Parts: sequence; structure tokens; C-alpha cells
Amino acid sequence: MRRHGPLGVRWRFTGFGLSAVALAASIDASAQEQNASAADIALARSLGAEGVQLAEDGNCAAAINRLQRAEALYHAPTIMEPLGECQVALGKVVAGTENLQRVAREPLPARPPRAFVEAQARARKALEWALPKIARLKIHLDMPAGVRPTVKVDGELIPLAALDADRPVDPGVHKVEASAAGYRTASRDITLGESASATASLKLDTDPHAPPPAVENSGASPAAGSGMMLGTNTGSSHVGAEPSGSSKTLAYAALSLGGAGLLVGSVAGVVAISKKSALDDQCMQPRACPPGAQGDIDTMKLAATVSTVGFAVGALGAGGGLVLLLTAKRDPTAGGAAPPHGSIRPFASLAAAGFEGSF
Repeated sequence: MRRHGPLGVRWRFTGFGLSAVALAASIDASAQEQNASAADIALARSLGAEGVQLAEDGNCAAAINRLQRAEALYHAPTIMEPLGECQVALGKVVAGTENLQRVAREPLPARPPRAFVEAQARARKALEWALPKIARLKIHLDMPAGVRPTVKVDGELIPLAALDADRPVDPGVHKVEASAAGYRTASRDITLGESASATASLKLDTDPHAPPPAVENSGASPAAGSGMMLGTNTGSSHVGAEPSGSSKTLAYAALSLGGAGLLVGSVAGVVAISKKSALDDQCMQPRACPPGAQGDIDTMKLAATVSTVGFAVGALGAGGGLVLLLTAKRDPTAGGAAPPHGSIRPFASLAAAGFEGSF
């Protein structure tokens, strides 16, 4: 039986409706290559028959569901061809023509089933009418260099390689959107007729309420902005080497701390010595001081403790600072002699503090 299909092309649905023998023969011809199970083939045959019948009745919306499920289970031109025609009939021209072209270009076996040959002929005929319906949409996006945007058409993600190129789309209304971190979302609705071409131009404007976007910098070193220095000298590499400037900074900080400790220790030592001298005049015998001298005794002890701690901190800070200065790493690119080697030892007492060693 011949009927007019969704495109006005005369169809002859023989793939599933001619006879069970013809249908089985056409499926068995390609089942060997697809290695499909008997259950999948039987289910695909059932779903495909329902889809073809729905298409013959003009219900392409329901037919597409059955035909897509049948095609997922088992591929056959007798399933794909009516699926492509129904997609075109419902406005899905790009998807429909792609399916029709797959059928039209598909190599058939040496002795193909008649149903497959007829499906291929119908696909070629349908393409003559359907291909000119495809519209073209060019998307142009103004944005700062290095920004990686997200572009969508009708909610579908579009590859960035498709920008500024005529992209096949279905006729009708389309929503184009572009977004990126740190920028306001730009969108535009555009309507295209059959065979029409248009350009959707969008611009990404900075969002003042968003953090700055991440911008690609292909020329920057991977270690740029970090505390790691990567050496590139031939035959050697310095990974994680601390610059000499940092060592000197730490050395100066340690020397400052040492100087402050020595100053505090010295002042506290003077106070302790002064209090001890006063107590020697009051206490004629050991452990025989007048009751009123207890305050001076406490002050002397506290000052002596502070002095000891101050000298210790000062000695360690000053000694550490000198060590850092003397052993600071030189810039590997700078000339000059190697840093001197030596050893120092801090010493401290209530009377004096300093360093001794050899260089």
C-alpha cells in the first residue's frame, strides 16, 4: 500500500508490514554483522512495526518514540528512514536529515533485502525536499581575550569552535545564551524561516557584583606568582630554592629580635644590680634584712629573671641572624665567590653577652 508520508513523499512501508517472512529476511541479513540477540531483534521488530503504523496514521510524535527505541536495540534502514521523515515533519530538520543521509549513504550487502533497497530510495527522495529547509545561524560573541565562555542554543551546549560559523539549525525561534565567570549572562531570541540565515551577536559585560574572572595566560610560567623558583640553567635545575633576598630578610629580622633581647636584658640587669647594691647596705647579715626591704628583694629577683631571659633571647636572635647572613644562598646566576663558611657560638651572663667562634 502506498500513502503520502509527512513530507508529501510517497511511502511504501514494506519493512515491517509486507509480510513476516520478508521482514525476517531483511533483519536476518544485517543481524549477523550486528550480533544482536534474538530478544532484541524481536523487540525492535515489534516497536518498529508500531512506529511505522503510527507514522502512516499521521501521528509522528508517537511514532518517533517507538522508532528511536527500536533503532537503539537494532539498526535497520527500514527503522531509520521513517524515523528521519517523521523528525523532519515535526520541525527537527537537522536531526531528521542526518538520519536520512545515513540511510541514503549506507552500504548494503551484495544481495540486500528488497525492504532495505526501498528504504534507501525513499531516504534519497525525502532529502531532495528536506535539505533546503535547513536554516543557518552564526553566533558572534564580543568578550575579553582569554575568557572561556559557555554558549548555549535552546539550552544545548555549543562548542566554541562553532562561533562565527554558519551552524545548521531548525527553522523557528531559538534562544542564544552566553555566560562566563565574572560576567553578566547575555541572551537573545532569534527567529529563522526555512532556508534563512542570520547572525546572533552577543556581548559579555563585566558583572560588578562578581569576583574577577579567571583569564588564561598562555605565556606565563607555571610557577609565576608563587614562592617557588624554577631554574632553567643547562645541566641543572633549582626547584624550591629560596632566593638570597629572603634569607637576608630573615637574617635581619633575627638580628633585630636579638638586639631587642639584649637591650631588655641589659636594662633589667642594671635594675637588678642597683637593687642588690641597695639591699647590701640594708642587710648587715645574710638572710637578716629588715621587713621593709621585701619589695626591693622581689624587684631584684624579677629584674634578674627578665635580664637572664632577655640576654638568652638576644643571644639566640643575634646568633641566628649572623648565621643566616653568613650562610645565605647566592643567586645561581650571579657571579662571585662562594659564601664563606664558619661557626659562631653565642654566650650570655648577667654581666656580659656576645659571640665567639672562627671564620
